[in-house]
Amino acid sequence: MQEQIGIRQRELCELLGLDYKTVATLAKQLGLSTHDYLQQETGWILKNELYYPPAHPSQDENKS
Repeated sequence: MQEQIGIRQRELCELLGLDYKTVATLAKQLGLSTHDYLQQETGWILKNELYYPPAHPSQDENKS
């Protein structure tokens, strides 16, 4: 099975049709980082500066 590759924050915004600057503004208004805001609003998981869909298994489980 091929391992899923994560995407960067700006790519996630583009994929979901979100304006990156608006996301940053809304996050700031809520006192959140853009990372926390996107995770909260989209369910995508941030791991090592890349976002993965919510169903993505943790990469830590594959490490010994």
